[in-house]
Amino acid sequence: MISADTAIHDSTLLLRGILSSGIVDPISGTRNSDSRFVLTAYPDKTTEYPQISVQAINYSTQRLGIASEMQWAKIPFEIRAWCRSVTEKDNITDQIVKTLRTYQYTGSATGTVDSGLYGFNITSAVNVDESGKNSVKSKVLEVEYFAVLS
Repeated sequence: MISADTAIHDSTLLLRGILSSGIVDPISGTRNSDSRFVLTAYPDKTTEYPQISVQAINYSTQRLGIASEMQWAKIPFEIRAWCRSVTEKDNITDQIVKTLRTYQYTGSATGTVDSGLYGFNITSAVNVDESGKNSVKSKVLEVEYFAVLS
């Protein structure tokens, strides 16, 4: 469950866990032990592509009443697929969208709604491809969720 005291941290780790369990790492058999498939920051350790990074990029709240400490929080995330080819980038991006869309209502503590994140929306999807034959291809998804904090 998303805690009001640690909403950004909790929701970031929740999304990382959902993506880690919902998407199969295409190079899991050969990935270096220092490298991770799904990260909560831009890669700064051993980097082996593909990778997915998940970061909260903003945070805003509105009070839910004049005399209330409860808040309606908007938490947008950048989820970025870092890949070796355009085809791989598109495949992993499709898997990210499908996983986040289908992990909303799971009936257990693993779903976003069950954990207190509501209103999944994709607000942007932008290609950020470096030029060159062996360059990194990436897609930056901006997604947003809402949470009731009490």
